[in-house]
Amino acid sequence: MLDKPTVLFVAAPNQESHILRSSQFNDRFHTLTHVIESKDSFLQFLANHQAHDIRAIYGGYPAFIPIGGLQQDLIEHELFPKNLKCIAICSRGHNGFDLDCLSEHGIQLYKYQDDNIIYGNELKDFQRGQVGNDVADSALWHILEGFRKFSYQQSLTRKNDTTLAARSEALGKPGFAFGHELQGLKVESPRGKKCLILGLGSIGKRIGFKLQYGLEMEIHYSKRMQDPEVSTKHGWIFHKLDDTLYEHLWQFNAIVIALPLTDETKHLIDNHFLSHCNGPELVIVNIGRGSILHRDQVHEALQKGKLRHLGEDVFYNEPIVDQELRDDIKYTTVTPHIGSSTVQVFYQSCELALANILEATSGGKTDPLSRVV
Repeated sequence: MLDKPTVLFVAAPNQESHILRSSQFNDRFHTLTHVIESKDSFLQFLANHQAHDIRAIYGGYPAFIPIGGLQQDLIEHELFPKNLKCIAICSRGHNGFDLDCLSEHGIQLYKYQDDNIIYGNELKDFQRGQVGNDVADSALWHILEGFRKFSYQQSLTRKNDTTLAARSEALGKPGFAFGHELQGLKVESPRGKKCLILGLGSIGKRIGFKLQYGLEMEIHYSKRMQDPEVSTKHGWIFHKLDDTLYEHLWQFNAIVIALPLTDETKHLIDNHFLSHCNGPELVIVNIGRGSILHRDQVHEALQKGKLRHLGEDVFYNEPIVDQELRDDIKYTTVTPHIGSSTVQVFYQSCELALANILEATSGGKTDPLSRVV
């Protein structure tokens, strides 16, 4: 074994990280880097570096996704690091990890969170709520696209050499066009429209704030229990997330999905749900998880003109993006799961992961809100 333990990086960290460049980190650890592409190549890498006492793995965002996650067969493989104390990832989600097996072997798993941070000097410039803020920007953009269709009109402007020609093509008729109609579809202002947010965690709240105070929409929300603060302070209207919700769906012009994927939320947005909605005038935006939408039934509703717009930052078979969504630039907007992809979140997630590695490998006090197991 080498003279000090090793941190294995399976994703590139922020090279400007204060912790990564600190003597506190470099005096304590050797580092190794390996991009995981297959299980066999990862095991071969471990076999080639058995002199390293790997105590922590920095997973970044992809972590073990390229090989289908970190499951029992790999955790208990003879080449897997025997003294591994922790794995720190930079995403909020932690799908693909065998949590029971990690716990059984005493391996701690940490994810990203920015609701409340215990660290002081190491993360003194940490901005709370950054992920929620940035994902809410994405939701706001998709909502605005649903009503105003800016991207579609931009595509016509790039195609034509005059604004008059672009607006005329959008209308589908020769002559002057004001721009308020797109071949029968009216361009609407979101101001005063009713928006239902499904799920009201920290991200859902940020979405509500931006839509209310940025676009002047009327905010409704649905979850298991009422949130007295937003109802009283901001005037948001509560609807319980159960079967009683269906009778209220007719009134909404927009629905934003900010729910986690569970057995109860999978395929929540299906034909039955849509049959209670405001049909052709409804904008749906999904920043939760792709499988909350019943893909085939939602796509069919879109093709039959029963939805005004579908905006997605998450997808049913991610990372695959369905051809129907890529082809339809008028009634859909798609972004490649980048709701929180800003330099601020990238830097903060790296610092938190490294701070947790420092503490977990020394028996110190780690961030309890980011610890999974």
